[in-house]
Amino acid sequence: MTVKPFALCVRLILFDQHGHILVLRRSPQSKTNPGKWELPGGKIDTGEVFDEALKREILKETGFTVAIHTAAGTAMQETNEYRVVNLVMVGSILSGGLSISKEHVEYRWAGLPEIAALDKADWFTEYFGMYMKAAVPAQE
Repeated sequence: MTVKPFALCVRLILFDQHGHILVLRRSPQSKTNPGKWELPGGKIDTGEVFDEALKREILKETGFTVAIHTAAGTAMQETNEYRVVNLVMVGSILSGGLSISKEHVEYRWAGLPEIAALDKADWFTEYFGMYMKAAVPAQE
């Protein structure tokens, strides 16, 4: 049995002035999680420091220059090639204007109840269930 190697992706939770979180919907042509919603971020290049990789990915995917403040958890995903660990951080916007890359087709600033209802990427579904779901008010 061949064991897939691990890979690391970094993701960022960004809040707007109303406490909503930026989520992006992947292109329908994406190799992994096509058409699904996720937090911005991406892969770390060989030899790259993870916080610099995260800043690079956020600038590329959103147009924002960001500060990274703290770790907020992890989630796993399986691809054809790797077992991917998604390291989720919390940050803030320093400058820039929102302009999503071609990797994504839509964005939203969403509250937790709205995120709960989105068709999320596999890793984001796992992350949401572990770290965010408890904060969603129960439906009566």
